[in-house]
Amino acid sequence: MPSGRGFIALLEAFRATGGTAPADVLARLLEEYQLGRACSLTQLVQLVQLVHTGQVFGFEWRSSLWIPMFQFEAQDLALKAEAQEVRAALPQLWSGWAVAAWFAGANAHLAQCRPVDMLASDFEAVRRAASAVQSVGGFNPVHGRRAEGLGLRG
Repeated sequence: MPSGRGFIALLEAFRATGGTAPADVLARLLEEYQLGRACSLTQLVQLVQLVHTGQVFGFEWRSSLWIPMFQFEAQDLALKAEAQEVRAALPQLWSGWAVAAWFAGANAHLAQCRPVDMLASDFEAVRRAASAVQSVGGFNPVHGRRAEGLGLRG
């Protein structure tokens, strides 16, 4: 399991782009945005399905699933197509921690900027960087210097 420092590093990395939310809190927010049309439990099940199908990613920490909020529109919590497309370009077998580390880490294809910080301003570059992981076998989220700051060295 990644370290406590790694968890804090992910929270900090995603803060400027909407932060992170525990899945149960996000389910309640989704319920509010849908004007109470479904109960929180139903929303939580739907959220888990989004994670299971890869439309949304999250990472577990101390028995809670944490969801980076940059994957949702701030005004209505609709899914952002750009985030989904980039996630789909990354290796499908990566854990939520690995995906989070990729979005939160400096990326050589993006002039050492973090993909999460560039998603809104240069989606195409971020998509290409994600595609490069598959084609070149690039970023390995549990080995090497890139993972050190996120506490993910294994």
